[in-house]
Amino acid sequence: MEKLQQPNGKKARLESPGVEVKQEVQEEGQSSGGGAATVAVEVAAPRVEVVVNVDKALLHCSLCAVTFKPPISQFQSKCYSCFQDGAYSRNKPLEDVVGSLRVPCTYDVCGCRAYVAYHNASEHKRECPWAPFACAEPGCAFAGSPPMLRDHLRDAHAWPVEKVRYSHPYDLRLPESQPRRLLYAEEDDGRVFLVSVGAHGGARHGAGVACVSAAAAAGPEYFCKMWAIGNPSPATGRVEFAMVEADVPSISSVPGDAATYAAPLSVPRSMLHGESMEMHLRLRIEKATK
Repeated sequence: MEKLQQPNGKKARLESPGVEVKQEVQEEGQSSGGGAATVAVEVAAPRVEVVVNVDKALLHCSLCAVTFKPPISQFQSKCYSCFQDGAYSRNKPLEDVVGSLRVPCTYDVCGCRAYVAYHNASEHKRECPWAPFACAEPGCAFAGSPPMLRDHLRDAHAWPVEKVRYSHPYDLRLPESQPRRLLYAEEDDGRVFLVSVGAHGGARHGAGVACVSAAAAAGPEYFCKMWAIGNPSPATGRVEFAMVEADVPSISSVPGDAATYAAPLSVPRSMLHGESMEMHLRLRIEKATK
């Protein structure tokens, strides 16, 4: 794999295709002279990395300044800048070169380890799950990826944080004095979720959950089942509960207040517990199937 040094000092990578070569191996007792016979064996050549410099302008069209990406066309036997009639043809060798150029993600300092095609760098940046988020606390200048922000809010601002696993139910108790809870998935994607409760119009209390993601515009990637568990009835002893199943919206920033902006679950305040007005929730987050 070849690396490419950009003018800003970052390294891009040029992937060389795997090449099969023939290696001669000697086998004893096969030659007429009692020596070793030579046998051709095909082995894959190892990848080789090399650092090179490339003028960034060569990766953009000299006429419109757009980044080269497949399909790339050119005039046959004519100058690309002339105005005479002519047919375009695909330039596959140039497409292969452009398609193999890899650059590190802009947010590599935030933890993203992806190397993306140079012509797709802007698209990846818009959707990168490691894009930095600003701290929700007033006056705090911290910004970092969702996992970095999770640790910062826990360590610097004492936000409660808990681990969860997809498809497993978890019990949460959120008093009015601590209406927010950060959850993060134990699975490889390490997604961060914000659970919040708060007043939801009149004498009701709402609860909502959202995924902290830079790709909020892409739509929900998860859904959840959420139960609110109330108090036993003095007359019957039966426990009142409410349940909802809903998509988990994605948010591109963590709000500083109790965000019940997307509260799919709303219950009467009579279902809250104790003097702290604690809301008892059971939550199960699932990955959405596409």
